[in-house]
Amino acid sequence: MLEDTAYFCEIENGGVTLLECRGYDSLTAVPKDIEGRPVTALAPYLFSSHPNYNDTKHCLGFWWSPEKGRIPEEEAKKLPPVKGEVLEELSLPASLKQVGSYGLYNCEKLRRLKLYSTTLDWGPGVFTGCSNVKELTIHVDESCKSCMKEILAELRQTLRVTYIGRGTAELIFPEFFEEAVENTPARILVTNTHGCGKQYRNAFVGTQFQFQEYDSLFPHVQVQEPEELVTELALGRIMSPYGLSEKHRQQYMEYLKEHKERAACQAAKAEDMERLLWLTENMIWDKEELKRIIAAAGNAGNMGAVSFLMNKTAGGEGNRKRKRFVL
Repeated sequence: MLEDTAYFCEIENGGVTLLECRGYDSLTAVPKDIEGRPVTALAPYLFSSHPNYNDTKHCLGFWWSPEKGRIPEEEAKKLPPVKGEVLEELSLPASLKQVGSYGLYNCEKLRRLKLYSTTLDWGPGVFTGCSNVKELTIHVDESCKSCMKEILAELRQTLRVTYIGRGTAELIFPEFFEEAVENTPARILVTNTHGCGKQYRNAFVGTQFQFQEYDSLFPHVQVQEPEELVTELALGRIMSPYGLSEKHRQQYMEYLKEHKERAACQAAKAEDMERLLWLTENMIWDKEELKRIIAAAGNAGNMGAVSFLMNKTAGGEGNRKRKRFVL
């Protein structure tokens, strides 16, 4: 809650630098402005469990609360620090220009990150130890330089990315890792890359993301990643088709037709009614297929999906449309 949040701040060059964050909420949103000045920088080690400032260096710093404005230090320090394993979700504002070195060092429970592509100055080691980030939402200004490629390169695990530019796209970037193998006779180290995630992270020209290049990699992910991930990727592109060509739309549709039951079972288990609705309305189903999906939804405890799918099976017609006669 806002009344349970406090920030230690310093005014620099007309903007505000955050030096510490305190509060009870593990879902932290950095404010876009403080006292009418934009928040432009996060201090080194801000959310790390390591100390990030000392009182003598930042003697002009002050504590600020969204509800009360400036507050005494003793009041702010009644709140626990938001650091390390406390942080689970972080939202950064469009005003932010700089993130200090090791700003998220060893935030091992950080799962979701929201940011803007115009935050260009990322210090070294910001994401060191952030191996559990799963979801990234990035607002992209497609008319200028972007930090998207840099962020993706730092986070090598499987990422589900919501891209918000002139349109919206749901993207998946698979995991990859690199292994150095010694070639003893030649006395050299050979780096082997595992997984197609690096190829996906190279779908850029300069710093601008290329949807056509991303979509052209689909044959690679089909042979290198599990079916669950591939169906999720294909369905995301079809349902949020920003930047999607007709050629690549057809390739995703063909795959989904062949793997529709797995995709529907996944949606039912995840209680993702939006995807389940799309699949049932855009694919042809028989009664037995729907029964298997109902069983998967029931095993997952998704009674809403069970009820919805049982209506589809009523009459034994699956979701085939009734014939209409027009005079």
